[in-house]
Amino acid sequence: MTPKISHRLDVRDRPEFLHRLMVELAGNAQLSLEGDLSRCRFTDDVVIAHDETPTLKRNTIAPKQDFVVLRLTPETVDPIFNQVMAAGLKHAIIHVQIERNGIPELGAYDNFYHESVVTGPGVSSALLEELKKLNVLCDFEVAAPQQ
Repeated sequence: MTPKISHRLDVRDRPEFLHRLMVELAGNAQLSLEGDLSRCRFTDDVVIAHDETPTLKRNTIAPKQDFVVLRLTPETVDPIFNQVMAAGLKHAIIHVQIERNGIPELGAYDNFYHESVVTGPGVSSALLEELKKLNVLCDFEVAAPQQ
C-alpha cells in the first residue's frame, strides 16, 4: 500500500490547477472560498454555509472577508468554477480549501502564494507529476508532517 503523504506546491497556472483538483476531488467533498465574493452568484442548492465548518476554517481575521462553503460534486464543478473565474483568483479570492470525507485535501492560501499551497493525502504524487509536466505546476515537494 502506498503511504498517504501531503505536498507543498508552487502553482504556475492557478485556474487550471484549481479546476483539475475540483474535478479530481468532487464527490463527498466541500469547497470553501474566502475573499471578495461580491461577483459570485451561487445557487442555493450548492451553498452549504456562510460560516466555518469543523474542517474548513476562515483564514483571515481582519478585515473580515466573505466566506462560503459549497457542495463539490461532479455536477457542481463547472458552475462553481465559472463563478470563481468571474470573481478572479488573482486578487478577489484569497483562500481556497477543499475537503473530502472530512479530510483537508487542498489548502491554497494568500492567492496561491508558492509557500502557501498544500495538498492532502488524497492528491497523489502521480497527479502532481502530470500537472508539472503540463506546466500547471512549477514544482512540488513532500510537506513536512504536522505536529
